[in-house]
Amino acid sequence: MPLRCLFACLLAMSLSAQERPLILKAARLLNVRTGKLETPGQLWVKAGRIQAGPPPAGVEIIDLGNRTLLPGLIDCHTHLLFPAGLGELGYLKRSQAAMVLDGVVNACKVLEAGFTTVRDVGASAGFGDVALRDAIARGDIPGPRMLVAGPALSITGGHGDLNGFPPHVHVGEDHIVDSPDAGRHAVREWHKRGVDLIKLHATGGVLSNHDDPGAPSFSPPEFKAIVEEARRRGLDVCAHAHGDAGILEATQAGVRSIEHGSLLSPATAKEMKARGTFLVPTLYALESILLPGNPYKVPEGSLAKARAILPLRKAGFRVALDAGIPIAYGTDIGVFEHGQVAADFRYLVSYGMTPLQALQSATLVAAELLRMGGEIGSLEPGHIADVIAVDGDPLTDISTLERVRFVMKDGKMVLRIP
Repeated sequence: MPLRCLFACLLAMSLSAQERPLILKAARLLNVRTGKLETPGQLWVKAGRIQAGPPPAGVEIIDLGNRTLLPGLIDCHTHLLFPAGLGELGYLKRSQAAMVLDGVVNACKVLEAGFTTVRDVGASAGFGDVALRDAIARGDIPGPRMLVAGPALSITGGHGDLNGFPPHVHVGEDHIVDSPDAGRHAVREWHKRGVDLIKLHATGGVLSNHDDPGAPSFSPPEFKAIVEEARRRGLDVCAHAHGDAGILEATQAGVRSIEHGSLLSPATAKEMKARGTFLVPTLYALESILLPGNPYKVPEGSLAKARAILPLRKAGFRVALDAGIPIAYGTDIGVFEHGQVAADFRYLVSYGMTPLQALQSATLVAAELLRMGGEIGSLEPGHIADVIAVDGDPLTDISTLERVRFVMKDGKMVLRIP
């Protein structure tokens, strides 16, 4: 993987000035809106965009053979700056500079896995995610297009409060919000630092101490103040929420999306549907916590929480699916290894989605959540030329999305495996 990332980095830089028109050809092209396979598949790309009409004579052709062309994938819940398995003490020992460098490596892994856009929803207090986003946007380093949230807002003792240390140890508490006015101040500060959205912890979590994933965190006035102030700044809000009461309160406050949504009830799902609130389920993250041998060194208290929530989460996901809530792909990578960013597809299908629905969650639905539906998420004329290719047909074998063989972002080829 490191050598492949280095190759992708060098290739991306060498092609940074690529503007010449070209044609991508493959045995198939999947229309993610209809689920129909076009045979053969062909795209005409110029100036970083998919073009309509016949291409000019003599245009360069890239023939990808017996493969399927698809839109670049979108992950709506990532933590690129967080190495998997560090735990609270590991994060405390790691400098902000080191975490940004971790982000550079992880961004490359995610891009070469076929994810050309991500929404990063929680990073260190130094706003390293903003710096990483901007470096990628400038073309200084390869990586997916990023929307970033900075540090996630939390109450004292909540999921985002580092609470595994003795009382005399205080670390990184600028993101702790315990009143409506503090919430408004945090949103204004985060906006000043250049974030694209706000992330808050609406309930307790699994990988945290002394909190209950089922219990709401912020009070209704605090929820309202944060969302209202974010809207005034043109920012959406996403809410980490496992418990149903916290999901409902965050939904009623007007958040754009619920992250995880583990204990969702039919009544709250109905409210989400009515308000157009998205769900980002992050299924594999919880599964990865309970892998045999505990490879990520999760503490026993968190393992107990995961064991309790897992069977209920399957039922909650089914509730969301039956209610017709828009479900956008998200992984929570950083809980597990970033190179496994496509693992959630298998779980979406095993939890009840069709392969096409799972693929749409990482393309059309995710693009809509990010308010980028006219730019990414499908292979249509005028859209940004974010394109991947896989062997076989992902509608008959969803796991093929875990073996991406070609990646193009912004009309520039960043990975091609023979």
